[in-house]
Amino acid sequence: MFAAGPAAVLPAVPSTVDSITPIELRMHLEFLSSEELGGRYTLSPNFAIAARYLASHLKAYGFRGAGQNGEFLQTFKVVSAKPDITKSSLELTFGDKANAYHFGDFYMLTIASGEAQGPVVFIGNGISSKSQQHDDYAGVDVKGKIVLLVPGTPAGVDASRLADNEQGEEAARAHGAVGILQIPPARILDFMKSKGFQDRAASREVVRLAREAEGRLPSLTLGPDLAEKLLAACGLDLKTAYDTKQKLQSKKIDVSAKIAVAMQTTFTTTQNVAAILDGTDPKLKNEYVAFSAHYDHLKTGTNGQYYPGADDDGSGTTAVLTIAHALSLERPKRSVLIMFHAGEELGLLGSEYNTDYAPVVPLENIVADLNIDMIGRSKAAGDEDPLDEHLTNANTVYLVGSNRISKELHQISEETNSEYQKLKLDYYYNDPSNPERIYYRSDHWNYAKHGVPIIFYFDGTSVDYHKPTDTIDKIDFSKLTNVTRLVFETGWRIANLDHRLSKTP
Repeated sequence: MFAAGPAAVLPAVPSTVDSITPIELRMHLEFLSSEELGGRYTLSPNFAIAARYLASHLKAYGFRGAGQNGEFLQTFKVVSAKPDITKSSLELTFGDKANAYHFGDFYMLTIASGEAQGPVVFIGNGISSKSQQHDDYAGVDVKGKIVLLVPGTPAGVDASRLADNEQGEEAARAHGAVGILQIPPARILDFMKSKGFQDRAASREVVRLAREAEGRLPSLTLGPDLAEKLLAACGLDLKTAYDTKQKLQSKKIDVSAKIAVAMQTTFTTTQNVAAILDGTDPKLKNEYVAFSAHYDHLKTGTNGQYYPGADDDGSGTTAVLTIAHALSLERPKRSVLIMFHAGEELGLLGSEYNTDYAPVVPLENIVADLNIDMIGRSKAAGDEDPLDEHLTNANTVYLVGSNRISKELHQISEETNSEYQKLKLDYYYNDPSNPERIYYRSDHWNYAKHGVPIIFYFDGTSVDYHKPTDTIDKIDFSKLTNVTRLVFETGWRIANLDHRLSKTP
């Protein structure tokens, strides 16, 4: 057990925690995972029904809308793009020999159409960060050129401290590049080699915030074979390029490229659900403890098969809704912000909009964000399915990020669990070297990158992850209740501290 440091005397948790029950959790989850909602895909008509369900309950609990004009829905525009493979092409000239490549040799993981041509410059990981004294652009001129980069973060660079304009496309554009060729991210390499990947990629819909559609560089992600060929011109291969222990040396190579990217785009509107419960303390009510989950899931299949998303993230959504109900029965000193994010499955879009562009409350006033994404599954004794290898048991939950920004938050979390739920808190995915990079893959990341202390609660992936078999009958409601109560108890204590959480890591 960890001592709680400055918060050695923690506020007592009220009996209203007992209002969080399996019965209430099941009631919400049966609706949210129902066939009538069709999987809660962000761009589906049924998604608005889920939003209205959440908003109506929050209103009934006494929350007020945090969106524009006091609405419970925080609307924003997105753009969806599908590749036009007949109009997209790549020509690479090695020395004086030109070679034409087609879709399948490369893929479009972008929303931007456009053309570019010029010499290719290998730019390593494409990171340019003065604060971390790492600049892959130092000593190379990429103005009017096409950059070749390897996604990832090398040793010595803290990805959690990188600003958007210090990496990726924004850094390339800031240095004058006109196009991007990207080595495939290591975590999707095996998928790219799997049967049927090309057909799936041809119909894949990429969705981003609409406001990000302008001014983007034409970009192609190379297939494994073509990536190996281009890396060979840099004196590398995929294995060495993915090795984060070595610094990749930026260099001009004897290759030029001509890129044509064609995407078919559609603009539409979707929504977060955002609500505030005002705190009881006249001064502390201007600070907020946020509880968040994403309520979107996956698109119905072409054969009409829907993805219930009972665990992902129906479990987190129902947990936050029952926490909101419990908090309304006895309000804390600080205000409570409830955020149900849209578009998490599409790239953390709802949380990105609420943090980077139009926060419903000032980010500097958010004391902490407790984010929940999948807490309802338990690994059964004797389960040896390799896809369930990292699924937690009935008494265990993964915590991610609790000590990244505020050691005090971590200590409060530990002490609260030891006093109340007595779960096993597993920090396997909190290891910065863990290849799954879970810290960056759910909505809490968009708050953490702005310096908001966070805790992410997660049960691990299972054999049913992102499949139509993620159904309510597989939810462990006892575990879901216990973890939900822990999040409530931790959040209650933060909301009633006599001081703001320290940010000493």
